[in-house]
Amino acid sequence: MATQIILLVLIVALIVYSIFLQIQLTRKNIFIETTVRRLSMIEKTHSMEEMMAFLQEIQRVSQYSSYFADKLLEKETIDFIFENIKDMRIYMHYTKNAADAKSILSDGFKFANSFYKTALPVSKDKLDLKIKHNNRKFFGDYLIIITISNDIVNYYSMELEKAGIKDYTFENILTETTPARDDNTDHIYQLAPQFIKGYVNHKTGEVVRNQVFDPYYNSPTFQKNIDLLKSK
Repeated sequence: MATQIILLVLIVALIVYSIFLQIQLTRKNIFIETTVRRLSMIEKTHSMEEMMAFLQEIQRVSQYSSYFADKLLEKETIDFIFENIKDMRIYMHYTKNAADAKSILSDGFKFANSFYKTALPVSKDKLDLKIKHNNRKFFGDYLIIITISNDIVNYYSMELEKAGIKDYTFENILTETTPARDDNTDHIYQLAPQFIKGYVNHKTGEVVRNQVFDPYYNSPTFQKNIDLLKSK
């Protein structure tokens, strides 16, 4: 009888250990898949800055992963990101330090030509959010949340269509500053700060709200931007 009990305990222990190994293997596979995707994106852009940031993040993760837990999917963070999502278009952008995050809150979000190069659309799907986060979190600890009401999106998309303007989207219109060109001759746009909801530190869970946030903000300058495009 005692032998049977010992044998049963050993079998249970082996099952538990095999489950543990499977979990560890799954985690490693997810990490490898994310790493390959990240490297593929960097290879396409040929950006040394992105590569260095990626390598630094890998080093930090390997050294300190046991001390830091990702807070992205905690309730406070999720509630902040998904708040009123049915009435909004929500996007996220990563940046490296608090100073840059605060600057975006006060000055607005700058982007070259296409808004979607560095801003990812967010849907109320935690799995989709997690996948996008795993692919982008190496860009920085600070997750900028950009939120624009459907009313504003639909209105200016329709205005562009009525004006026959096809090479621009509503994001190019929602700026109160004149687009400039950078060293690569790309047009730099600056989304108005009212559309920046705030930011999240996905390592600590800190949430900072933008005091001027207004997803329904409608500046007279936006219509002027369309008029200027029509006159070109």
